[in-house]
Amino acid sequence: MAKNKVVNKTRRANNEGSICKRKDGRWVGYVSVGFDEDGKPKRKYVYGDNQTDVAKKLSEISGRIKSNSYELVETKNFEELMLEWLLTFKKSGVSPRTFEGNIRNFKLHIAPIIGKMKVYEIDTYTVQSLINKMIEDEYSVDTIKKNKHLISQFFDYAIDNKWVQTNPVARIKISKKDRKVYDEDENYKALPPEIRDKFIAALNEDEANFIKPLCFCMMFAGLRIGEVIALKWKNFDEQNKTLKIERSITQVPKFDSNGNIISRVTVVGDTKTTCSVREIPITDIVVQTLKEWRTKQFERQLTNKEVTANLIAPTSFIFANDDGSVRTYSGTRQIFDRFKRRNGLDKCGIHFHSLRHTFSNMLFEMNENPKVIQQLLGHKDVKTTITVYNSVNSEYVREATDKLNDKIKSTQQETEKEEQNHFEEMSDEELELQLELIRRQKRKEKQKDFEM
Repeated sequence: MAKNKVVNKTRRANNEGSICKRKDGRWVGYVSVGFDEDGKPKRKYVYGDNQTDVAKKLSEISGRIKSNSYELVETKNFEELMLEWLLTFKKSGVSPRTFEGNIRNFKLHIAPIIGKMKVYEIDTYTVQSLINKMIEDEYSVDTIKKNKHLISQFFDYAIDNKWVQTNPVARIKISKKDRKVYDEDENYKALPPEIRDKFIAALNEDEANFIKPLCFCMMFAGLRIGEVIALKWKNFDEQNKTLKIERSITQVPKFDSNGNIISRVTVVGDTKTTCSVREIPITDIVVQTLKEWRTKQFERQLTNKEVTANLIAPTSFIFANDDGSVRTYSGTRQIFDRFKRRNGLDKCGIHFHSLRHTFSNMLFEMNENPKVIQQLLGHKDVKTTITVYNSVNSEYVREATDKLNDKIKSTQQETEKEEQNHFEEMSDEELELQLELIRRQKRKEKQKDFEM
């Protein structure tokens, strides 16, 4: 007891506790946090290397007591408090798909590392260590930034509730270099020319369903799969050769009380961004394919008893089910996967989104203006168009190298020809004089080399 004898004591205001310095040099403080069953006051002790550190901790505790949240913060850990915030506040402020990403990042990256700590125990060092681990595990910079932002938002909420006084994320640093190495399938790269030809040949020969017109809208018009499925016949202007993209289908997840997905519902809603709403000119091959598909739909509704809706009405979905309802993404993908297996294309890396990439790549290969490609794709930022939707293949690079090589050869040949013409135009005396100057220059260089 003598070792920890108090040698300095500082009284604070009522309900703000007391601070004192122990003989061993450490500082200790306490504040009353209520009473026990016998009516005796309960004290919360905190420790620190200096008086300021202890005073800050006591101030936080006093703030929690005054806001009636002391028991809540003491009995629940960070994981429990942040999950409650996500389900109560974050869920209602973002789209279901965005919230799905938020809850996935929380459960995958945040809760397993710092979830069992108390909210007031998490400091800048703790959060930076979490970020460093994600960098070491080679997660993308985008994923790391999303996790950092999510934690920061929660701590802003914690400050408002007086659980803590400062946001530990404020000084966190993230390297700008993206260290994530993506799998080629994950990137949905554009189809190389040989795969394009094989894929188009299969579409032309296998016309058992709607896969051909659907794929042509992505591959030759650059639409997203959700935009294609949500197209209605009124969006197709055959005379002016345009498609108007106004809506898109999406799968809205449903969550239970713990943030787990229990089901998904396909709905027709807004496009991915406001820039995605657009009217675009389309190629003749898309126009012709949609006309042929409309004729097939008309014939089917006249001859097929399973068709119970008007499939070619202006308000009907272009790729509707037989009852007129919108197709789901999962159902469409299953039909597409069967088509690929049937035609030996299941190992070629063909995805719905790779068809959209192929559209942009074909335009880039024709040296089209990136701003034009951006508008056709409905991107908000041209950087997305240039960096994500321009996957240059080796043949494209070889073609550019060959062009450069031909240019260099052509320049060299022109220079040699000009020199030869110059010598041919000289008289015998001028030519002899020129040769003598060259011989003298060579002798000087040789003499210089000898002296060295």
